[in-house]
Amino acid sequence: MRTHFVGPFPAPARAALVLASLLLPAAAGFAESDDFDDGNDTGWTHYSPLTPFGAGAAYTFPSGAYRVKAPPSPAPAQVGPQRAGSLRPTSYDRALLAVDILNWDDAINQSLGLIARVSNLGLGTSNGYTYNYNTKSGYHQLTLVLGETPLSQIDESPFRLDVTRHYRMVFTLVDDKILGQTFSATNGVVPLHSVFGRNALYDAGTAGVFAFALDATGPIDARFDNYSATVPDKIRATILDASPAVGEQPPDPIATVVVRLASLETSVQTASIKLEIDGQPVAYQLGNTDPTFVLTHTPAAPLPANAAHTARVTFTDDDGDQTFSWPFGAPAVVAVPATLVGSPDLAGTFQKENAAVLDAGGKHFTIPIGPGQRFFRVLDSVGRKISGFKRTGDSLEIAFE
Repeated sequence: MRTHFVGPFPAPARAALVLASLLLPAAAGFAESDDFDDGNDTGWTHYSPLTPFGAGAAYTFPSGAYRVKAPPSPAPAQVGPQRAGSLRPTSYDRALLAVDILNWDDAINQSLGLIARVSNLGLGTSNGYTYNYNTKSGYHQLTLVLGETPLSQIDESPFRLDVTRHYRMVFTLVDDKILGQTFSATNGVVPLHSVFGRNALYDAGTAGVFAFALDATGPIDARFDNYSATVPDKIRATILDASPAVGEQPPDPIATVVVRLASLETSVQTASIKLEIDGQPVAYQLGNTDPTFVLTHTPAAPLPANAAHTARVTFTDDDGDQTFSWPFGAPAVVAVPATLVGSPDLAGTFQKENAAVLDAGGKHFTIPIGPGQRFFRVLDSVGRKISGFKRTGDSLEIAFE
């Protein structure tokens, strides 16, 4: 029996900051960021239009995150449903915004995410674009907002997120092109899902985070972390998303592999596109609706969903070659560690962590944590090594090899 020691765990959001830097695409100039580790939102402007009606939002900083919470609207017919957020004062025309979303209240029907090119901020007057995730329907949306009213959906499609996991939303606006991408914590190159469209109504404005009640009499409760805003350089052609998605294990054998590409400010040379599955080049059908491309590969026999697979797309755009790769299907099987034990201090008695959740395929434990430092040991009959640990919201994740 091999015993591994982990602890004390780092200050909140240290590991999340590393994640943020991995998932944020390159940009021309740094503008501003906030990891909320200082426990305040100095420099932000609160957007809480229902405060005069006794339903203002509360802004708190649990475990180094930024929580925006507000009660139901007191008079939906007169002042609309609850909504609230927080914005930075900088105005952007070209903008690349990013924020982590985590630990939202999954029992609430709400949309949450990023808002950009905002003007006339206030009750019944706010204009702008949102990139939001709807927690009940699972829809991702790019929304045109006029006078605080969702006027139209620029693009929308479903991809359900897991509230127990950590995601990064990236919102890119260049000229009339508007792109929203959601990344997993394990792959900052290939998005889990994207929405993309064009709209030229607004060309500049401020930006920030927001939540909106989708039930007229419902509250909001959202958490954000590691916000950043940059002025991007040229936005190259990219993968929008794939099916199966990054890390996805479909319930049935995989009959097709579909990949979406988009030309943004560089053009894809269609003859250069190559798709590989498990290291082998494969044929595909190419659909083209400018500026997007869809690659569809139908294997001779469906791929087993209970096996690990890797996809790889390469292509050339105006600025050179690009490569995107991602895993899908069942992860490699690993032997299960015997148990996880914890103690308030190193010298104390270590007891079994009954609330720990083991993801054997993902090779990590997730443990809810309270205030203060704690120490943990993995009792493991296989003799693996601990490969890392990080704090995400109110949970600690311990990874092993």
